[in-house]
Amino acid sequence: MQTLRPTQLALFLISVGPLCSAQWLDYPTPGVPRTKDGKVNLTAKTPRTRDGKPDLPGSGT
Repeated sequence: MQTLRPTQLALFLISVGPLCSAQWLDYPTPGVPRTKDGKVNLTAKTPRTRDGKPDLPGSGT
């Protein structure tokens, strides 16, 4: 078996990367407010902590 050269490995990783991320296109993120038709509600209120401050740490995912 032949070993992969760094350029071959880089090309392989670049070509396989989009395929791996594409499998999650239709996966709904749990806990996101949605409208009646199932779309994300972008005008929903910001989640708040117990002291009333915005809870933003998990919103970047």
